[in-house]
Amino acid sequence: MGFIARLATVVAVLAGRSITAPTAATAKYCDASTGVCYSEVSVGVAPITWRIAIPAVGEGPFDVLLQVVAPKTVGWAGLAWGGGMLYNPISLSWANGNSTIASGRFAMAHVQPDVYEAANHTVLKGSTVNATHWTLTTLCQGCSTWVHNGGAKEVLDPGATAASFAFAASAVPPIDPTDPTSPIGIHSEHGLFTVDLAAAKSENFDAWVQQLK
Repeated sequence: MGFIARLATVVAVLAGRSITAPTAATAKYCDASTGVCYSEVSVGVAPITWRIAIPAVGEGPFDVLLQVVAPKTVGWAGLAWGGGMLYNPISLSWANGNSTIASGRFAMAHVQPDVYEAANHTVLKGSTVNATHWTLTTLCQGCSTWVHNGGAKEVLDPGATAASFAFAASAVPPIDPTDPTSPIGIHSEHGLFTVDLAAAKSENFDAWVQQLK
């Protein structure tokens, strides 16, 4: 199977409705060194921990603080903000030397997701690699809203207590880990999970962003 065909399989599988959500529950996590508090869930074989913090707003769109913690055996990890791999922003992350990379992608068909410039990822303090894990801390501007197939605008609900997300990951790094636009290969695991966005809200969000820049 060729590279693009394998990528088509990645997107097709994640876009299907046959994926079942894991039973992992959202927890509250506060970083002792920064004071930033997130809604947190750990899923997958690795497992990969996803942490989300948002401003105390009543409706979207809004900026998002995303933190990803993955074992070094994870070559790349991707979070789809709309709960499937088609027609919503995808935040990809991977290790690059002693730091980490964030990349926005968007898939409109069962092919390699395109680079998505409408979702701007800023890598922040706390993005590190140690002996066992890599961590990405990023501010995403443009991840909470997108245009779905047919032109309908979608917006994340900041009051949702079980917002749906999809993830995928591979043990194989991107072709060029130094390049945020690098193509990726087929996943080795994937699934769905939910996050309590209402619990992820904080009046301190803007201060946290400034602190982490």
